[in-house]
Amino acid sequence: MTSELATLRLRPAVHTHDVQDGRVRRHPQSHFLDFLIDGVSLVSTAHEQDNLVTDLNRDWVPDAVAPAVETLLGRRASPDLDAGRVPLLVCGSCGDLACGAVTAKLDVGTKEVTWSEFRWENGYEGPEPIDSLPDQVRFDRAQYEAELADAVHRVATLPESEPRFLERPRRGRHLRWPWKPRKD
Repeated sequence: MTSELATLRLRPAVHTHDVQDGRVRRHPQSHFLDFLIDGVSLVSTAHEQDNLVTDLNRDWVPDAVAPAVETLLGRRASPDLDAGRVPLLVCGSCGDLACGAVTAKLDVGTKEVTWSEFRWENGYEGPEPIDSLPDQVRFDRAQYEAELADAVHRVATLPESEPRFLERPRRGRHLRWPWKPRKD
């Protein structure tokens, strides 16, 4: 356990995953803000699964980012986890905790914020400790809150990815229903 406070930064990141759309394989991108702890990406060190992103994700429901920030600030409980636990990394395809998530116990003190007891959870098997992360990470509360303060705006400015299922232009004959206006 180190007595030094870590610095939290949010960095734009992109995750690409595969989706099978009928006979076509697509590679949609998920734009999100990654957690950098003292300059090291949490995504790269947290778990051997490479399909993880933060909840600060552009491609999911836009109204979900503000509650995710409130959860990270300790102002709102995570509905799918035990009291005091927060999701740090979730499935990059859908964000569902049932696919597996890196979670932590969150303690918000008067001067410090602490992430501890890092676990891999999926809701149906017992939580497993994550050995690649330290026992705890402590942040200066003012710096932590300042970094998360504009996260909603920063996520909104991330690029939108292509739709998962692209409309293909029709070629050849176009059928017209009687109630559709004629295109001349």
